[in-house]
Amino acid sequence: MMQYTPTPYESALRLQADYGKARPKEGEGGTSVYRRRTLRPEGTPDWHLMVILESEYVICPYSEHQITVAPGQAVLYPPHMAQDNMLHHDYQTGKTFWAHFFPEVTMMPFLKWPKSKVGPGILKWDVDGVLHHKIQEACGRCVAYLESDYDRRRSLALLALEEILRLIYQVHPGKDLKRLDDRVALALQYMAENIREPLKIKHVAGVTGLSASRFSHIFSDNMKCGVMEYIENQRMNMACSMLTHTELPVSVISGKCGFSSADYFAKRFRKLNDLSPSEYRQQSTE
Repeated sequence: MMQYTPTPYESALRLQADYGKARPKEGEGGTSVYRRRTLRPEGTPDWHLMVILESEYVICPYSEHQITVAPGQAVLYPPHMAQDNMLHHDYQTGKTFWAHFFPEVTMMPFLKWPKSKVGPGILKWDVDGVLHHKIQEACGRCVAYLESDYDRRRSLALLALEEILRLIYQVHPGKDLKRLDDRVALALQYMAENIREPLKIKHVAGVTGLSASRFSHIFSDNMKCGVMEYIENQRMNMACSMLTHTELPVSVISGKCGFSSADYFAKRFRKLNDLSPSEYRQQSTE
């Protein structure tokens, strides 16, 4: 087996995205722009999305559970999961859309992909359908925004990336949001978009047109947890991600995640994680 060196990686500033090409020559070890294989044994601190556009690729090519993916499929690696994919040996060239990103809060519901037997999430859609064309268009917009001289071009590219994730999620076999009561789905979207703001049950219920008591009952029945419990869990997930992937002070993170004070955040964090925020950060970066 040929020996490969880890593929170079530069940490994303919220988002990096482009088209990736693979050719049969130059730099099998990872230093060539046209390498056939991407190998990062320890993964990356951000999320990594790969949409197959031309030819076929093999995920975990030297694993007994290797998976071949083709146009009409996408692969999603969570942070710190080993990334290993390679152009299939039957093809001389290949093309993908790739993105490394730290997700916006509104993206989070669309990152829950079914896991494959080799680790990353993989979803598939019909290449002859309208969805395939829409995904390709959104990929093109994402890259074009990043290459433009527009003000806030990275924010525009993030919107295009969210569109890609939402489009791909349409083929999720579970379609969790689709199976929910429509009013709960609306509430989840509202909470995701306003997670940094003070949120009370009556305010969220108002968005759905229900009373607080009726909404709480429907929400608990659908989500198997209370409204405020769900909100706190989402905020804690955000906080854990920021503690791991940024150097922001704990006090700043608490505010960005919607907690009323740094002291309250630290108290709740310790109760749920058996660690202080600082201890968690130190442990997760060791």
